[in-house]
Amino acid sequence: MSQHTLRQVATTPDPYAPFNISQAIAAAGLVFVSGQAAMDLQGRLVGGDDFEAQAEQAFRMLGTVLEAAGSSLARVVKVTIYVTDMTQFPVVVRLREKYFTRPWPADTIVQVESLALPGLKIEIDAIALSGRG
Repeated sequence: MSQHTLRQVATTPDPYAPFNISQAIAAAGLVFVSGQAAMDLQGRLVGGDDFEAQAEQAFRMLGTVLEAAGSSLARVVKVTIYVTDMTQFPVVVRLREKYFTRPWPADTIVQVESLALPGLKIEIDAIALSGRG
């Protein structure tokens, strides 16, 4: 792939297609992943009102999209995590340790009033290196 080529990354099915959003874009040796939330591949909410269950699903979906891009959670260099309740920060830290490895990705965590769909409590976007190396 040329450094100037953009490649859309999508799973099958792609729950983001109805919103005209790419799940990720691969370009210049990097993978830019759109915010992943507690949704399954059919676009259904996973975890109900349970923050930790939602967070687990968001991390799993991040991994799924990275795999579809030919990358992995081990290649993540930067994440931004949006939560609707900052008191859940310890849960996020615990899950970061479960899903990421050293060196830990750079991270920004932000509390927001709401996310794109009703009921969502967490969303994670990421930048990762291409490839599985």
